[in-house]
Formats: sequence, C-alpha cells, structure tokens
Amino acid sequence: MNIGFISLGCSKNRVDTEVMMAALKKAGHKIVNSLERADLVIVNTCGFITPAKEESIEAIIETAELKKKGSLQFLVAAGCLSQRYGRELLLEIPELDGVFGISSVSSMAGFVNRIAQGERACFTEAPPTEYSEKGPRILTTPPGSAYLKISEGCNNSCSYCVIPSIRGKLRSREINELLNEAVQLLKMGIKELVLVAQDTSTYGHDISPQPALPILLRELSKLDGLEWIRLMYLHPLYLSDDIIDVVAYENKVLPYLDIPIQHASSKILKLMHRQHDNRHLRTMINKLRARIPNLTLRTTVMLGFPGEEEKDFAELYEFVAESQFDWLGAFSFVPEEGSKAALMPNQIEDEIKVERRDKILRLQQKITRQKNLARVNSREKVLISSQLSKNLFVGRTYFQAPEVDGLTLVKTDFKLTKGDLVDVQLVGVRNYDMIGEYQ
Repeated sequence: MNIGFISLGCSKNRVDTEVMMAALKKAGHKIVNSLERADLVIVNTCGFITPAKEESIEAIIETAELKKKGSLQFLVAAGCLSQRYGRELLLEIPELDGVFGISSVSSMAGFVNRIAQGERACFTEAPPTEYSEKGPRILTTPPGSAYLKISEGCNNSCSYCVIPSIRGKLRSREINELLNEAVQLLKMGIKELVLVAQDTSTYGHDISPQPALPILLRELSKLDGLEWIRLMYLHPLYLSDDIIDVVAYENKVLPYLDIPIQHASSKILKLMHRQHDNRHLRTMINKLRARIPNLTLRTTVMLGFPGEEEKDFAELYEFVAESQFDWLGAFSFVPEEGSKAALMPNQIEDEIKVERRDKILRLQQKITRQKNLARVNSREKVLISSQLSKNLFVGRTYFQAPEVDGLTLVKTDFKLTKGDLVDVQLVGVRNYDMIGEYQ
C-alpha cells in the first residue's frame, strides 16, 4: 500500500512520524511524498493549544477531499489530538477510518492492516510508563541534521499546559539506547544531533539518581563523525551547574541554549507554576554568559496570561531588552481546555494579548538584527542543507537552530555538498538571515 504522511506540530512529533514511516516500510508498504499517490494518509496531529488543534482538524478535512475524488482510500489521525479526542474525532469526522494515540507509534503496521481490512478503529490507550516511541527512522530533516528525542512526557505542572495529561509522565530513554541510535544516524551522514524532549533539562530524573544529561552529552561527544550537539527546550529551573559545565567545556556541545522563560514577572511566573522567580532568571543568565564563551540564547515568552497587568508586561519588556536574547519566540496565551490557567480569573482580552506580543516581537527584531550585524566579517562553520541555484546554497551556523531561527545564504563558485560543514565568511544580513561567502 502507498502511504503518505502529514506531520504537524513540534520536532518531537516529527521523530514519531519518522518512526512510523520506518515501521510501515519494514512491513512492506511504500512511503510516498505526494498525497495524490497515496492509498492511505496518516495525519500526525498536534493538540497542544487551540490554534494547533484547529490546524490539525483543517489538515484532516482538507485531506478528506481526496477520498471524495476517489484517489484516497483510507484516512487516519494520529498524535496528540487523537490522544485527547480519539472517539470524538471518529464521531465528528466520518471521513476518518481510524484514530490512534501516542502509544501506538511503533506498532503502526498492525494498526494499518486492521484499517485496510475495513475496521474503523480507535486506539487511544493511556500513555505508557516507559519510553516506547522508538525504532528505526526514515529521516525527513535536511541532510546532515537529525533530531534525537531523549525522553517523552513531563513531570512539570505548568498551569497553562496540558502536555502531561496527553503525553504522560517523564519517560527517559537509556543512555546506551540513545548512543546506539546516534551511531545509526551518523552512518546516515548526520553531522548534527538536535536533542529534544518536552524538557531536556530533566532527562534521566526518572531513571537515575545522578544528573543524566551531562553524562549523555559527554558520551555523545566521544562519537566519531559527530560535529554538533544542540540542546533545545531547557526549563530554567533544572539548568544545573553540571549541564552548564558540559556546554562550556565539551567542544561538540554547541554554545547554543534554548531556554523558554515564558515570563519575567515573579507574580506571573508564580501563577504559571514555573517554580522560580525573576531573580532566578537573572542569576541564571548572568552565570551562563560568564561561563560559556560565544553563547547564543533562545527563549520563548507568553503574553496575556491571566492577571498580567501593564506593570507585569513592562517588567517582561524590560527583561527582554536587558537580556538581549539572540532569538525569541512570542505567542499569546490560549485558555486551553483542561488547564488550570483556563479557569483563572482576570483573563486578558485578545486585543491586548496581540498588542503586547507584537511589541515584544518588534523589540526582539531590533535586538536580533544588531546581533547579526555584529557577526558580519566573522568566519563560521555552516551546515549546508540545500541549493537554491548554481552559486547559492542554504545552511545554518551554530547560532541558528533548525526550523526556528534564521538561515545562512552562502554564495560560492564551488560545488558544495549537502550535509557538509564548510567554513564561510559572513558578509551581510538580510532580515533574520545571514549572508556568507565560500571561496
């Protein structure tokens, strides 16, 4: 059977999609890039916040049109939205032939066979107690880079988030298992591993009395052929001195940290149940900058959380201006069904949320541009990912994470190989992107 995929949401979801692809290919199915050529399509959904849920439902409904045209036989929904609303999805979207949640990732082949035999099934079991979303993968990332999902689930209890109720409690993978997967990825030409989880800083808290992330990073650094190790999604509360030391002293661990702070007002942080205050954030950033040379910092902030007054927003604005993050993502609070924050008093009007978000983004745009301008005339390694024309390639430097930051456009008269790291002279800036030359 020809099977197509639509993968929505985060990088963790992308890894699940890659595992499903490999499992289905091993079972004899053919993975196709064009939905029009598919007999069955799996939409791996996101169910984190309302806009993501709407995007997932829209993707399902749009794909269902292919069934009406007769080119598609079966349509399946997977992932977080399915985990939350499995039977409801089946009832409300008759075009769906099956729904399965997060526990069925590695057993997709059997599920697809049942769908092909005419069974309209729903598999949304409770999240497992051990990490089960694993197996060989068909990579969908650009050449040279791959995600390595080190854990699933989350033990934090942020008041705005429903991920623990969808994905379950923290389930870390054993270090040897991760090393084995990393070796297989390196054999596929991977130079950069991007470590992801719901919260990478808590990796191993459930399986080891010792800090496990520093051990994993040191072991990964020993692998021949691996050039870059990148850390994403680090909770500020658990960013320990041991982790900082590894980033500072292991050459392969990039001086790039993605630390979603969400806010800077101690009052709002308490309402969010982030378990730290403004002082903790300031101390952490000062420590990071003092101990890690050439540090790049990325963060995410939330605007319009219930009870956010003008003085709270002003405190966040001032904090962003002072902290000078290299990259920042900002989004408006959404009162997510099932979260504690959705029931809090003093909800903020949408117009105010958008206004505050846009102010933060305008501020960050200036900061990022100044940061990039300061990099002009420096030399950096660039991981080449694609080619736009005969003399123009696209890649990323260490200070640009995949999918969320800017890119580097590389001008050259030479033929560059996708997936290779090359030394590039940075010569200019275009919006959020760098311009470089290879000679």
